[in-house]
Amino acid sequence: MTGRQRAILHLLVEEYIRTQAPVPSARLAEGLGLSPALCRYELIALEEMGYLQKPHASAGRVPTRQGFRQYSLSLLPPKPLPEATRERLQRALEGAREPEAFLVKMAVGLSGYPALLRLRPRRSPRVLQVHLSPLEGGTLAVFVLEGGRVKEARLPLTLPAERLRQAEEALSGPFLALPEAPRGLEELFAHLSRALSAGLSLTYREGLSEALKEPEAKDRGFLERLVGLYEGEGEEVLTPPGRVDVRVGEVEGLSQVQAGFAKGEWLGELVLLGPMRMRYLEALSVALSLSQVYTGQHAG
Repeated sequence: MTGRQRAILHLLVEEYIRTQAPVPSARLAEGLGLSPALCRYELIALEEMGYLQKPHASAGRVPTRQGFRQYSLSLLPPKPLPEATRERLQRALEGAREPEAFLVKMAVGLSGYPALLRLRPRRSPRVLQVHLSPLEGGTLAVFVLEGGRVKEARLPLTLPAERLRQAEEALSGPFLALPEAPRGLEELFAHLSRALSAGLSLTYREGLSEALKEPEAKDRGFLERLVGLYEGEGEEVLTPPGRVDVRVGEVEGLSQVQAGFAKGEWLGELVLLGPMRMRYLEALSVALSLSQVYTGQHAG
């Protein structure tokens, strides 16, 4: 891609984000000081490369997933919010009774998108004992952890009492990771592993109603996919501390902006969810700045 093609693509993406409508070539030519013929030529080349598409019977073009991705990645690393703004956010966060819940509220207010805060311990506590009891339609697992903590999980799996006793014997602790499953108990151990991992994680959510303000919300499928991301547990591996990522269209029609961080005994990530027609510049700055504010790395 040439520099001129990149400038055309970026202006088109920004216009589409702003107007929510196909962008005519005349607007791009005027904005970049190009002749209409040259602009149309470059737009055709960008279409052939897969960055743009022309809706049927439309006088303008819209970005494809590849076009949005190229544009959003060009904004990395993002610029933080102004220092004065970050200092105000820091003071507000320090005065909050529940800093994590307040952090996601700030993320929603600043970005206009649903926000998630995921926290996981750097080191999993040792499991001292695992008790398994049959329930109607499932199995109750009770994990006794170091430090006196107890985690319970209901597993959607029914096994005879003898098999549960066999599993308990194989789970005699202490251990950091579940031992290898005895033959025939692989599915049970897989459920136990997921339940233990989820039980040690914390997730804060806010702002799902913001998604209803987007034109894409008229599409029921879009809303279902967004709610699935919003309510899901997320991936096991969080964004590395200090890194900001953007994920465009990995779930159809949706984008995610993610900022990873480390604080004390916890690893975490702040996530903003929106349509592919996301205001990436603002979302990236908000995610980066709030992760820095939360960890006290905002100065300078």
